[in-house]
Amino acid sequence: MKFEDIYEPIEVITHFQEGRLRPLRFKWNGRVYKIRQWNGFWINRQGSNRQYHFSVQADNSDFVELMFDDADLQWQIARVCLDG
Repeated sequence: MKFEDIYEPIEVITHFQEGRLRPLRFKWNGRVYKIRQWNGFWINRQGSNRQYHFSVQADNSDFVELMFDDADLQWQIARVCLDG
């Protein structure tokens, strides 16, 4: 498996509940991907700001890392995992 850094802005449909956010779908390169599975979650601190990272599996079986930055309230696709 090979990981490729992307760090491009994306649109994300997110469920917010009890102070937590959970991405449900994201749009990247003109295509909408439904999230099938959540594999991990972690937070990186950048000074007083936080970046929320989500390791997910999309409906096309790709593994991706999504990132939400609370400094600018923007989502990015951080990395993709490529087979082979």
